[in-house]
Order: sequence, then structure tokens, then C-alpha cells
Amino acid sequence: MDVNDKKDLCSPCEFKSKTKIATKWCIDCKEPLCVSCYGNHNSHRSSMNHHVISIEGNKILESLQIPLKEYCEVHDQDKDLYCSSHSEIICLTCTQTTHGKCEPAVRLSDVTKSAKTSTFVSMLESNIVEVVDELRVIIRDRENNKEEIKKQKTEILDTVKNYRKCINDKLDQVEHIITEDLKVKYERSNLEIDNNVRFLNDHLNEFDEIRKKIDILKDYASNTQTFIGARALEKTFHYKEVMLTSFLELIQNINIDIEMNQDIFVTCADIKSLGDIRVKTLDTGYCNFLKNRGQYPIDHQLKLSKALEIKIPQESFFRSTILSCIILPNKQMIFVDSHARNKRLKVLNENGTHDRNINLTSKPFDVIDNNKIALSFPWDTHKRIGIINITNSKSEPDIFF
Repeated sequence: MDVNDKKDLCSPCEFKSKTKIATKWCIDCKEPLCVSCYGNHNSHRSSMNHHVISIEGNKILESLQIPLKEYCEVHDQDKDLYCSSHSEIICLTCTQTTHGKCEPAVRLSDVTKSAKTSTFVSMLESNIVEVVDELRVIIRDRENNKEEIKKQKTEILDTVKNYRKCINDKLDQVEHIITEDLKVKYERSNLEIDNNVRFLNDHLNEFDEIRKKIDILKDYASNTQTFIGARALEKTFHYKEVMLTSFLELIQNINIDIEMNQDIFVTCADIKSLGDIRVKTLDTGYCNFLKNRGQYPIDHQLKLSKALEIKIPQESFFRSTILSCIILPNKQMIFVDSHARNKRLKVLNENGTHDRNINLTSKPFDVIDNNKIALSFPWDTHKRIGIINITNSKSEPDIFF
């Protein structure tokens, strides 16, 4: 019998020397179950709360090739505790050795109880979506730059031809020199942009793949697996993000123009070129959109003096991405909706009812409280701080730096 076929046989039935095809997989027991054994499994108090998925779902989880469980190599046992002092998954022996002076460890199952809806996973998923959206914007900008230098090439050629009409046959030779120079530098610039776009597309696909793996974790994995898998994906995401940031710092905008030689009519016989093709590079500001996000938070319980359930109104198809909020002196609350297609402030009253929206031209990141609020725009290509008067919801002149 093939090894893979044997793996899909029901484990309890095999123990009874029976052969039945398994349809379910218990993540906690780490064994496949047939329909009958799955029913028995769910009827026992000790296993009725186990995380059970389909055999196909388990194969999909295995195909992710990311760790969904951590093992302590030092103490040769599973890591099933969480050290809040170091934000690290540890084993029982670790609490008595390397983590003996830390805050008391808690069960990993308690920490990951709501992993799929936790701030940690939500922020990771949101950051991936934002990076993917920004990459698409950058790629479009690169393509636009390609069109711009194409137009610049045409304009330069027209300029060369206009000069050509004013001089004698000697210019046939120098015209050939300048057009060849333009061709070489244009193709070199064009190739550089194509290489940039190719690199950016590769990272776009990699970030899309990470996002898909998160979706799979949320669909099939247990909370613990989701938590551990998301941590592994976060490391990959951070590594790719650092590489991308380093690359983006090297990208510069390309412009091509020509500086014509005005002495050509006086000393035409001595002129060897109509001018110099200059390739100018301008800072694109791409390196500003990838900000240090710090450590992804693990949800902890807080003691609240007052609790208010607030439902953010969804007026459009696109969900809100709330990154920051403040409470004004009049008890109104302002939420920063930084979704790439929303770009707005949502103002709610003290009781949580919706008051109004303040639409913005760029994605905001943070907000500072006052009669007038200051907004930062780290993803914008221009470094600026926006000022909005809360009383009339109107923008005041931005501060550029």
C-alpha cells in the first residue's frame, strides 16, 4: 500500500485491525478519523472540543511549509506556554530555567484563544494588504515614468530635427551622434525601469502568497496553529519587507532632456554633437511608505473603567482600516480610516453614533488632539502634515518638510 494512502486510513480503526478511509483529521490528537470514529470522537468529553478539520484541509495546511507547532530542542518537549515578558513561546522547563525570573507564563491555548480575530493577525494581514496596494501604486508610477520618458524622447527628437533644418549638411553626422546617444541612454533607462518593475512584481507575488497563506490558516488551522503560523509568516514578511525597503531606497525617478549647443551656428564646422543627452534621477519618496511598524502586539486583557461597544459604520464596499483614534474635549471620537480606498476621518459622538466623515486626499496614519487636528501622511510621496479644523471640517494649508 502506498505511504500516502496509508496515511489517509482511520487510525482508531487500524488499531482494531480494520481498514477504513479517513475523512477527518484531529489536530489535537494528530490522527485521521473515519466518519464513525469522528462521531465517537465528538461524543467524548475529553475530545469534543478538539479542533477537527477535513483530510483535505490538513493537506493544505501541510503544504504551507510553515511551522504550526514549536518544539523546545533544549528540553526535548513541546512548547505550550507563553512568556509575556519576552513575547516568546516556551516549554514548562523553560519557566524554571531561562525564564525563571519572568512574569508567570500562561498557557499558549489561552493566549491564542482568539488568534484568528486578534490584533496580531489583523495587523499582519492589514500591513500585507497595505504593502500590496502600495506596490501596485508604485508599479503604476513606474509605468507612467516609462511613458513620460517616451514622450520626452519624442520631444527631444523633434527639437533635434528643428535644429537640423537651420544648419547645413555637416549636421547629418552630428545628428546621427546625438540620436544614437539618446537611443542608448533611453534604452538603458528603459531597461532600468523594467528591472525595477520586475523586482517589484516578484515581491508583490510573494506578499500575495503570504496573504493567501494567512487566509488558509484562518480557514483550516487551529488557533494555536494560526498563531504560530502567523508568527512564521511575520518573520518572512518582515524579511521581505526589509529587502524591499533597501531596494526602494535605490530607485530614482528618471528624466531625459537635452541641452542644446547655442554656438552651433557660429562654429558649425567644429561641432561634433548637437548637445548632451542628460538622464536626471529624482527622489521618488518610495522609501517613506514602509515604516517601522514595531513588534506585532499580543492581545492582553486590560482593566477598563468604562466600556463602550462602538460599531464603525460601513458606508461603502471597502472595509475600514482603523489605525488610530482620539477623544476630543467635547467627548466626540475621531477614528483614522487608512484604507487605501477610503482615506478619511470618521467622527463619532460620545454614545458611539456616527456624526460625520472628513474625506482626505491621502492615506492618514496618526492624529493629534486639539481644536485643530494634525494628521501625518507617511505613505504620501510628499513629506507633509495636514491640518484640519474640527469645527468646520475644512483643511488648512499643509506643513511641508
